[in-house]
Amino acid sequence: MKHSLDTNVIISHFKADKFSDDTDRFFAWVKNFGDKMYITDIVYAELYTGVYLSQNPALEGKRIERFLAVNDIEVKHITSKIAKRAGELYAKHLLKNKKKGFKRILPDFVIGAHAEQHSDIFVTWNPSDYDINIAVKTPVEVME
Repeated sequence: MKHSLDTNVIISHFKADKFSDDTDRFFAWVKNFGDKMYITDIVYAELYTGVYLSQNPALEGKRIERFLAVNDIEVKHITSKIAKRAGELYAKHLLKNKKKGFKRILPDFVIGAHAEQHSDIFVTWNPSDYDINIAVKTPVEVME
């Protein structure tokens, strides 16, 4: 099974937030089953935004790289096919939500389109934010 990860799943591990226990169980569960995990370079960039906003970017960068290596999380790059699909998803979202004030940002749609291309399941703590053509689940739902 192939899992694409949203940024918030990885951040949960580092921030020790209300989801962190379940997040850490999920990472152990995936490793135990030998499943693959991927992130897009957009998620990688979002993680490094936090690195460069931290008090110690060198240390935080090492922590991110070590975490990705230990969990065998591969960074996969976007392609023109993924970019086109992201544009399609984003345009549909904008048209659907024309009269509503809330609009999501394009990188979320790149992350979703990337997941469609590379994975069986997209793992996020915000599943209602994604309307894509693969399963979208929380880490807890994946383990059920």
